Amino acid sequence: MNKKYHMKDEIIARLEYFEEKYAGEMETWYDPVRGDYYHVPIEIVRDWDNSELIGNDKGNGDND
Repeated sequence: MNKKYHMKDEIIARLEYFEEKYAGEMETWYDPVRGDYYHVPIEIVRDWDNSELIGNDKGNGDND
């Protein structure tokens, strides 16, 4: 049953985290009212505007 749909806010509000799957690409959430389990893909958004330089391997003395 790979049914995809827009989940209602009332369902989302009651979901309980169950486990992470597939090397962090998917989470399983449980609906205690209906007894349903949902796979939820994880989306990673990188915030490059708030990145911070932490090192340098060129050996110029700055941040190495």
